[in-house]
Amino acid sequence: MVIVSLTTSTHDEAPRGMSFLYSANRLNIATSRAGGLCILVGNPKLFEPDCRTPEQMRLANAFCRYLEMARTVDRR
Repeated sequence: MVIVSLTTSTHDEAPRGMSFLYSANRLNIATSRAGGLCILVGNPKLFEPDCRTPEQMRLANAFCRYLEMARTVDRR
């Protein structure tokens, strides 16, 4: 099991920017370590990116694919 905390509320507030936050390599490494379960913890607003370039769209698309494949749990 792997738990990944995104530790920011929006991509605008990410200290290293959108390219680091949505890095496919970073998420792939983190999630591939999970034997059977990966828990991705973050603000739902992270899945509503405001893309301004084709590169940002590519990054956000791959990131949002995690949500499409996931079973979500809302614990408010």
